[in-house]
Amino acid sequence: MKRIFTNGTILTMEDDRQVEAVYVDGNRIISKGTYDQCKEKAGGDCEIVDLKGQCMLPGFIDTHAHPMMLGMCKIWADLSYPNVKSMDQLIEALKENAKTLPPDEAICGSNFDQRQLVEKRHPTSEDLDRVSKDRYVQIMHASGHCNVVNSKLLKDIGVDENTPDPPGGALGRYPDGRPNGQLFDSANDFLSGMDGVKPQNHGPNIHMPGSRKALMRRFEVGQDYFVRAGITTVNEVQLTKQELNTYIDAREQDRLKMRLEMSFLSNYLDEVIDLGFRKTFGDEWLSIGTIKFYSDASLLSGTANVSTGYLDSDRHEGYNYHEPEELIEILVKAHRNRLHTITHATGDAAIDPIIKAIEIAQEQDPWPEAIHRVDHAGLTTEEQAVKMGKLGMVAVTQPEFLYLYGDGVVNAIGKEKGEEFMPMARFKKHCEYTISSDAPVTTPNPMNAIYAAVKRKTINGTTLCPEQRITVEDALKAYTITPARVLRRSNIAGSIAEGKLADFAILSSSPLDINLEEAEKIQEITINETWLDGRKIYSR
Repeated sequence: MKRIFTNGTILTMEDDRQVEAVYVDGNRIISKGTYDQCKEKAGGDCEIVDLKGQCMLPGFIDTHAHPMMLGMCKIWADLSYPNVKSMDQLIEALKENAKTLPPDEAICGSNFDQRQLVEKRHPTSEDLDRVSKDRYVQIMHASGHCNVVNSKLLKDIGVDENTPDPPGGALGRYPDGRPNGQLFDSANDFLSGMDGVKPQNHGPNIHMPGSRKALMRRFEVGQDYFVRAGITTVNEVQLTKQELNTYIDAREQDRLKMRLEMSFLSNYLDEVIDLGFRKTFGDEWLSIGTIKFYSDASLLSGTANVSTGYLDSDRHEGYNYHEPEELIEILVKAHRNRLHTITHATGDAAIDPIIKAIEIAQEQDPWPEAIHRVDHAGLTTEEQAVKMGKLGMVAVTQPEFLYLYGDGVVNAIGKEKGEEFMPMARFKKHCEYTISSDAPVTTPNPMNAIYAAVKRKTINGTTLCPEQRITVEDALKAYTITPARVLRRSNIAGSIAEGKLADFAILSSSPLDINLEEAEKIQEITINETWLDGRKIYSR
């Protein structure tokens, strides 16, 4: 099918910035420029796609997300702020959700934020016992790094006062030492059952078990949120056998509506090396070439490794998943075997060993093409950003964290460090960076993320360190052309250029028409259509 897109604002994300028309044949962009140029190139019969004044962009590329976890959380009860502001409201939301479930099914909820609750604390098993003492109750923190369960589930997974904290995690406890139902980071392995995924000290267990049918439902529910957000390529940053099998099933069953770069979790590092994965394996739809590591835990749940500690928790310090020497060793090993790396680091103290590892790796075994990332990087210092830039490292950011959680971060770690949370201008000055969602920590919404990067205003109206703002164009490129390079897809995605795939997002208006004083209007822009592989797969 030959098509010419015209009569709107077409932003290419290339040096030409804007063109009048784009000619597509099948799933490829053939030409761009004036309408007459595209018409001449197309020759005979050709469908004219009238943009009717809307804005056309290359499809957004999300470099850090968890599609199946997003689907799982959207199926569960919504405990996010401002829907839930107190413990009583949290309990009531779970009770209401229970009425929609079979009587023997677990009651589950997601995305609570203890810093936005009136009580300013995590729920406990005693709180969840108010929902039910006879059925399992489980809720997941907004970060995914903590689950809380009721007394019945806590007992049945075998956690009691004699259970020690596992490496890379912790059990919340009452003052007398009894577990209080809070499972932080690797302690979530207790929830995955005998045959489930168990990352141990390689990352939080977000891989709740389910039947093949249930797992596919999670994926399709999650995928739909990306499609409606104009996101056409997603980096699944915590791949285990559970996700891999589901994505292959989705492709074989023609249920795949986005392109996926898949990053194995580091507990699979030796197996991936033994199997011979190097650089990139796969095609335009499913590819593998990256390993995901964890340095520390979560700033949002109060377990990240922040150099100055926390002001709002009895647990003053966070922790690492690995000792620094071990993290350096496995990162260097991945580099030596020509695997690009992603390392989760939310606290500033968690970033230093990553930088050290890449310094050692490149000195011992130079690989200029390597893409080594620090994902989240929310408290990156100026010195760290400079070093990252010199090493060619990439910061993969989520500015929407600032919008949703910025006030809590400032209260947790103090004004001086907290107000610089997500220092976008610092990254722009010193190193390559992308913008992403980390769904389900946020719901995929590029316009909200771009607004947060440009305005730096929280959901409660607080402006944090305006010196760290970037421009709308900077933010658009960080969600399109830059992530294409970071995911090694510059030849097929990220901009509107000849030979690239026809993946587009059609917006109600152009974000570039909005100035800083009117930045709130960015949030009002809607995604009206999503095109993938030359086909319209979503219309608002």
